[in-house]
Amino acid sequence: MRRRLFLTGPIGWGKSTAIAQALGDAARRGGGFFTRRRLDEQGRLTGFTLESPDGTRKEVFLDFTGSSPRMNPGAFTGLGRELLADTAAPFLVLDEIGGMELLCPEFMEALEDAFARGIPCIGVMKGPGPAGALVKALGLTQTYLQAANRLRSRLQSDPDTLLYPCGQFDEHALALARQWAQEYAYDGFFRPV
Repeated sequence: MRRRLFLTGPIGWGKSTAIAQALGDAARRGGGFFTRRRLDEQGRLTGFTLESPDGTRKEVFLDFTGSSPRMNPGAFTGLGRELLADTAAPFLVLDEIGGMELLCPEFMEALEDAFARGIPCIGVMKGPGPAGALVKALGLTQTYLQAANRLRSRLQSDPDTLLYPCGQFDEHALALARQWAQEYAYDGFFRPV
């Protein structure tokens, strides 16, 4: 199994769910982050948070409660960078990369450093379709699309990375995530739920 596994595909197809399911309780031992949806009492999407795998640290990076979306790049330059720099973590969860954080040099430096350290990573990589939707929804520029394409190309050409294109609720994606977790995340105590 390659050291880095990234699932990619359309929004809502179960990529993050497959990773969370494969890791189970072992996710708490990892560095990196999960991206979590924020919902109001009626179940409407109000934004997104960056959250540590153990759930103890979180910060809103995208807020939809106003008249227009508000981005908080500081969530990536601060908390996101700190979570990537956790040298005690045996692996990183990167759920998800390929969004607005690509425009944060401090975050990208920490991501490149994590890759250079050779730390095992499992995550979700935003595909070209969702990346294009971000440009429209958030008013991001071509600079963002170029950064997203560069990262995707880098991961695709890396022999130690598998960028797996998922189908909807893809059983093979779940099997790959479980295989990765078995090799890099479990330590004899933690087992998937």
